[in-house]
Amino acid sequence: MESEPLFNKGLEGEHFVIKLAERSYLKYWCFPNPIDIEGDKKEICDLLLLFIDTAIIISVKNYNVNGNYERFKKRVVGKSTKQLFGAERKLFKSQREILLNHSVQGKLKFAPDTFKHIFKITISVGEDFENYEFVDTNESKGIVNIFNKETFEIIFNELDTIKDLSEYLKLREILLTQHKSTTCHCSEKDLLASFLLNAREFPKELYESFEEHTRNLREKWQAYLSHRSVISKKLEDEKSYFLDKLVNDDVLKLENGEMLAKEFMTLSRFERRLIASDLFEIVEKYQDKKDFLARRFTKFNGIGFLFIYYPIERSQSEIDIILIKAQELYSYFHDCDQIVLLAASKGIKQWKFGLYHAKKITKETEIYSELLT
Repeated sequence: MESEPLFNKGLEGEHFVIKLAERSYLKYWCFPNPIDIEGDKKEICDLLLLFIDTAIIISVKNYNVNGNYERFKKRVVGKSTKQLFGAERKLFKSQREILLNHSVQGKLKFAPDTFKHIFKITISVGEDFENYEFVDTNESKGIVNIFNKETFEIIFNELDTIKDLSEYLKLREILLTQHKSTTCHCSEKDLLASFLLNAREFPKELYESFEEHTRNLREKWQAYLSHRSVISKKLEDEKSYFLDKLVNDDVLKLENGEMLAKEFMTLSRFERRLIASDLFEIVEKYQDKKDFLARRFTKFNGIGFLFIYYPIERSQSEIDIILIKAQELYSYFHDCDQIVLLAASKGIKQWKFGLYHAKKITKETEIYSELLT
């Protein structure tokens, strides 16, 4: 008789997690309730995130255990850990090919060898325990990260790129594995705050004297929120979401748009902020100059990013040619095999983008170099 409410409660919890994950990391790389469609047709996990070389396997539990922590460990942690280890085994140790279905990508062959970073996460969206064990470990099977609802929301909002999230999970697992039998005297929020305020690394004191230092971290999260640099950073980050919107609304809809989308989405939030700021700044600086063409160039992770302000007075066909040749020129002169282009006109009311792979420079391209010098 109780199975129906529990079932609905489970779906409610999964829906909450999936929606937040899709908002943070874009629907294109989120696989809700993935099913082995040509195997046993069973659900593999509650949510699977697959992006380039990172796989994140998520189990969601929504139980009210009435303050009974032992029941929480059994019904939430124990069951979830077993399911996550089973999902990992199926995905990465199966002797046969696993096919998944995605609402946007369609049928997709799971390629286990492409994933170098694998994380398992339990999210308890039911009754919140502030003081709980942050990980569950098995010497032969690995580690499971455990988040309550509040922690999950904070982490997925603060670390809302796959790069930022995976870097945190990696260091979190190292820290907590080293101190798995040591009492933590602060909340996960406080640990996250210490990470964010320490150039995205855990302070060395945490590794050296975990129990003592976690006492000193109490209320660190509140200090983080009130920190002036945090407030100004959040205002600056608003610009970076221009790239997320561009990818979601325009880039992914193009044929082969996934290649360009991945270049944008591999960037951290800080890197996206820098890139968006470059584009906004170049437009603001030159948009009042009539028939003026301006450019700016930088590199991230060995990839060139070319920003161009183009005048609305020129025809679209002429602008398109200039932008194509500009990518070739910058690839040649900066010895850069790959160029990502972001171009915009006055007020960023029109924008263009592209991904260029190096090839030999032509005489025709050299003609356009005068426009960009």
